[in-house]
Amino acid sequence: MTCTAKTAKGNRCKRPALRGRDVCHAHGGRKVGRPTALTPDVHERLVQATKAGCPAWVAAQSSGISVTTYYEILKRGRAEESGPYRELFEAVERAKAEAYLHAMVMWRQAMRENWRASVAYVDRVDRGRFGGGGSADEHAQGGEGRLDLSQLSTEELELLERLHNRADEGEV
Repeated sequence: MTCTAKTAKGNRCKRPALRGRDVCHAHGGRKVGRPTALTPDVHERLVQATKAGCPAWVAAQSSGISVTTYYEILKRGRAEESGPYRELFEAVERAKAEAYLHAMVMWRQAMRENWRASVAYVDRVDRGRFGGGGSADEHAQGGEGRLDLSQLSTEELELLERLHNRADEGEV
């Protein structure tokens, strides 16, 4: 027996009907096709991993999906105006911003203790401000008349750091 339902074009369906029913699997009222990879559990795991600062591949693997699926889900969420994919996209973007903000706060705190963190911070935040395409660290170390710190030993760098700290405290 064939399905008694009509197709989207208005023609009669030619698929075989399910046992004991008048319609085929496509017209039986159930969803057809592959189930979505975006479950509430996957949503939550992706957001938590992103908030923790994990790269995309770690977030995907920890959620049980492939990286390709992760990017496809986000692509779909970016394109949609509402729905679960859009909600995930917005949640992941918020989580990225929170992770970045947390990293910046930790970095700023490290700057009190470590001058290298200050150089790295300026390099990251004020890219290109020191002219040319090089980093702030390169300009601080390799300019004309400047000491090339990469040539110093660990002990010499520690001595310089102690002198720098003493200068900050007004002892020198």
